[in-house]
Amino acid sequence: MRVFKLTANALIAALFLAGCDKLAAFNHLQAGDYQPTIADLQYGDADRQKLDLYLPSDRTKPAPLIVWFYGGSWDSGDKAKYAFVAKRFTEMGYAVAIPDYRLVPEIRFPEFIKDGAKALAFIKQYSHDHPDRITTGPIILAGHSAGAYNAVQLVADQSYLASVGMTANDIAGIIGLSGPYDFYPYDVRATQIAFGNTHATQSQPVEQDLSHMPPLLLITGNRDHTVYPRNSIRLAELAPNTKLVIIKDTGHAGTLIALGSVLTENRAVLEPVREFLTAQTTAPISSIAAQ
Repeated sequence: MRVFKLTANALIAALFLAGCDKLAAFNHLQAGDYQPTIADLQYGDADRQKLDLYLPSDRTKPAPLIVWFYGGSWDSGDKAKYAFVAKRFTEMGYAVAIPDYRLVPEIRFPEFIKDGAKALAFIKQYSHDHPDRITTGPIILAGHSAGAYNAVQLVADQSYLASVGMTANDIAGIIGLSGPYDFYPYDVRATQIAFGNTHATQSQPVEQDLSHMPPLLLITGNRDHTVYPRNSIRLAELAPNTKLVIIKDTGHAGTLIALGSVLTENRAVLEPVREFLTAQTTAPISSIAAQ
C-alpha cells in the first residue's frame, strides 16, 4: 500500500509540475465541482485584485479564517485552481479566502506583496461586516512556494500591514509550504525578473527583524530541488516560535498535493498543519481525525 501511494504521489506530482492546465485537472480530481461560497470579491481596482471566499458547511457559528496565497513564481496562478485547498480547510471548520494578485511582468516586487496586504485588509473588514460568517479574530495565513513567501514577507516587513492599518497582531499564525525565504542573490530567471535589483534587506524575510512574527509552521520536502530546504531551515533558525517539519521522500509539489484527498493525502504534512491550526484557533478540526 505504501509503494502504491508513493507511486501515485509521484505520478500526480509530475502532472502537477507539468503546467497550469495539469493543475486544473488535479484540482478537479481533488475537489470536483466544489465552488466558492462567494466568488470574485473585489479588494482593489485591478482586474486581478479579486478573491474567492469559501465557507464551511456548518454555518451555525462564524468560522476562523485562513487566507491562502498560491505559488507560481509570481508570474502565474489562478485562484479557481485551488478549490482543493479550500475544500481541505473548510472540512476542518475554517473559512478560506483565496486572492488572485497582480503578476509579473505586469508588475514587479513589491506590488504582489502590497496586493496581499490589500486582500487582508479587505477580508478583515468583511469579517467585521459579516460576523455571522467569519470570526473577527486574528487571521491564519498559508501558502505554497512563492505564495508562502508572500505570506511571510508581508508580515516580516511591517510596512506592508501598516500601510493598510493592520499589524502583526492581526495574524494568528503562518503556514509556509516549501517557501523561498533566503534566495538572494537572484540566481534564477524567475527571481531576476520579479525582483530586479531589489536589495536583500528589502526582499528577504531572513533579513528582517523577526521579533514581532506570529507563530510559524514551515514544512519542506527533503527532495525539493526547486526551493531548497535551507530556506525553511534558515528562517526557522531566526524567527521565534517556529516549528520546522522536513518531510522525507518529498519534492517541491509534494507539500501542496498532500492537501488533496484522492491518492495524494499525506499525514506527515496534514498532522502538523492540524496541530498548528488547533493551537492558533478554536475551530473544530474534524476531517483528518475522522479519516
